[in-house]
Amino acid sequence: RYNKMKKVFVLMAACATMVACQQKGKADAEAKAGDTTQTEVAADTMHYEGVVAAADGPGIRYEIALAADSTNGFSMKETYLEAENGKDKVSNYSGNAEKIEKDVNGAKKVAYKFATGKDGAVYFLQANDSTLRMVNEELEESVTKELNYDLKLVR
Repeated sequence: RYNKMKKVFVLMAACATMVACQQKGKADAEAKAGDTTQTEVAADTMHYEGVVAAADGPGIRYEIALAADSTNGFSMKETYLEAENGKDKVSNYSGNAEKIEKDVNGAKKVAYKFATGKDGAVYFLQANDSTLRMVNEELEESVTKELNYDLKLVR
């Protein structure tokens, strides 16, 4: 009786695995067919790179690819330099950046909020045509002017 049940469970597990694989294949195909964000990010994209100041290490390197269209699709590589026993700690994020337009001290500012996990986010102000500057959630720049918080347009 035990062997029969074991065989049934193995058979059920095998069937479930096959169904899951077929569903994943369908989901991947549908995602590729219906999701133009990745294509647009690759086709018409602004790439920014730079190392910003960090409290606990030599810096954080950001590499951001931002779609130059209304989707604001992005992919971001965040590298904490020498973070863990002298080794870099890398995290990758992607999604749609939230474009923020607001007045700060009487001047109109445009910034982007990039989600970094469940509750995290980083904010970058469009300082000019070729520079994104890390700011806080109020779009305020650092008062420490001698430290770098800029990412430069590379292509």
